[in-house]
Amino acid sequence: MRTLFTLILLSFFLTPSDAQKRESVDIYSLEQYKQRVLQDNDTLYVVNFWATWCTPCVKELPYFMQLSKEYAGKPVKFILMSLDAHDKLAQTTTFLEKKKINIEAHLFSAGDPNVWINQLEPSWEGSIPATFLYQKGSKLSFRESYFSSKKELESFINNHK
Repeated sequence: MRTLFTLILLSFFLTPSDAQKRESVDIYSLEQYKQRVLQDNDTLYVVNFWATWCTPCVKELPYFMQLSKEYAGKPVKFILMSLDAHDKLAQTTTFLEKKKINIEAHLFSAGDPNVWINQLEPSWEGSIPATFLYQKGSKLSFRESYFSSKKELESFINNHK
């Protein structure tokens, strides 16, 4: 009995801290998305639409992660909006944990893409990755392509601050 108690106690202390664990990715509707990014404040919201099956999306995720660390403490918030299928919710969370991507992330569920894509950006053809910048309750910029470097992403952000 004492050995079992010791193992339980040790497992408690050896469990990664909450700061290291990723909260489960949740499902966001179009309305939730708008409420999150169209806030009337000075925070710059950098929102990346991506999917685990999209090779260019996955390649650029480390740039978002690196910049989120560099911008820590500044009014810049990075948000990942996954376009993976609903039944891939747990796998999306696991994917982000394995890649050590701890940016705020949601699975986007807004119904017919022909409707919501046009509401977010009429020029968006629907391909990913796609990145939006929002501030003071409005969209500042949109880019429908892959960032080939952290510097390129940083330039996109800094040119619209």
